[in-house]
Amino acid sequence: MNATVLLTSVDINIPGYRILRPIGEGGMASVFLALQESLEREVALKVMSPVLAANAEFAGRFVVEGKITAKLQHPNLVTVYDIGSHNGVYYLAAEYIPGGTLKERIAAGDLSVAHVLDIATDIAQGLDFAHEKGFVHRDVKPGNVLFRKDGRVVLADFGIAKAMDGSNSSTVAGSSIGTPDYMSPEQARGEPVDGRSDLYSLGTVLYEMLVGAPPYQAADPFTVALMHVTHPVPTLPAPHQWLQPLLDGLMAKDAGQRFNTGAAFIEALHRLVSNAPEAAAIQETRARKPGGGQRIASGAATQQRTRVSVARAGARPAWMLPVAGLAGLFAVAVLAWWWLSPSTPEPAATGTEVAGESTARPPAETPGGTELPADFQMPRPVDAGDAAEVSRLLNAADQLFEYGTRTEPGRKLTLPDDDSALGYYRQALRLDPGNARAKAGIAGIVAFYRSFAHKACAAARWAQCGVIVRAGLAVDPADAYLLELQDAVTRGEAGEEPGLPPAPPAG
Repeated sequence: MNATVLLTSVDINIPGYRILRPIGEGGMASVFLALQESLEREVALKVMSPVLAANAEFAGRFVVEGKITAKLQHPNLVTVYDIGSHNGVYYLAAEYIPGGTLKERIAAGDLSVAHVLDIATDIAQGLDFAHEKGFVHRDVKPGNVLFRKDGRVVLADFGIAKAMDGSNSSTVAGSSIGTPDYMSPEQARGEPVDGRSDLYSLGTVLYEMLVGAPPYQAADPFTVALMHVTHPVPTLPAPHQWLQPLLDGLMAKDAGQRFNTGAAFIEALHRLVSNAPEAAAIQETRARKPGGGQRIASGAATQQRTRVSVARAGARPAWMLPVAGLAGLFAVAVLAWWWLSPSTPEPAATGTEVAGESTARPPAETPGGTELPADFQMPRPVDAGDAAEVSRLLNAADQLFEYGTRTEPGRKLTLPDDDSALGYYRQALRLDPGNARAKAGIAGIVAFYRSFAHKACAAARWAQCGVIVRAGLAVDPADAYLLELQDAVTRGEAGEEPGLPPAPPAG
């Protein structure tokens, strides 16, 4: 959705707010810089697409995001001021954070080790607070990390957060929500998650800040998800080897061998910086503005904490508070790996983040002829009954379907659910419930998963088959063929030699 088009095509005159300009857009919502007139303060006004607002599930998720974030008042979490609806338009007003995203900082390549540790500490503090309140974020990634003017990091976008007691959930049976590049093994397996899943994701972000790329990379999301399950914890390059214990404690494949809390990670980090010879060039700094905390109180994760930066030559670290020991290192066996497919660029994502950051991945330089057509257009929100909108949704869905089944298998088929082939087919069905083209498209997505899952199962690659089967069941939980393969996966992983149904017909 184009935010400018939204302004002209839909009445979003929300009482009490004066929109200044668009600052972000995506398939589910657009974000505007607005003035909250009662307090004369700038806010990030997130406005939900009217097409999605007509659906109770999406509207409910939007409201849940606001309510969850409003409960989490912490310096390292984005603050929500208001949420509501006016004339059918759902909106959320949050603090405006103009400092850009961590994704942009990583791309710029100018993060020092000291800054990386500060950022990781800030994220861990925000997560620690959210976990104490009973919420797991489930989508920790650089695009959801924003910077305040004073350099403090803020974690945003609780749109798919879930209460740890299971009282609220936006998942569909059999699905795993999150971003494959940063997804924990338990997320990839579709299992219940707790705060340690977020800490695993923090580990992937830590790795990317240090190395410049996510820890696992492959041509399709199934492979990436499976790599989180089966591949060992990645090894940091030589200059950063001294930080490997932190990565091991965050990215252990067994959640029980990870740091239990964000506070435990911060304590381990401080101990390492205090004792590691390689940390001699890192020292305490007073980069925080007046009034900012310089120390961690009793070694716990609080809003006050020690900042680190590159010191002058010969300076010694001044972080000498007693802290707890490191969590035990985790060793994991390397499993067999399979899946050969060419690396191709991913179509630009359009997910919207509070405060206007873009989640689009920069396209990689790859052989020509693999990108989406130049005339690809995202659908724009108009009146729900407009047949032209259905046509735009279907065109977008069809092109993403072709991309995700032929160019780069699995990409943009079902994730993100508001900017994927499946998402647009479902939006079209909400406007036109009997639309045969949308139904055929969804059936085609299920057929794609059947074929790929059977291929993996036939090669006795049970873990991989399980990942693909769960992705297919997220689309159609009652598909008999996928359920039969799911049973075969269970028996295969138990050491049996299950029989398989015949291969599904090609294309």
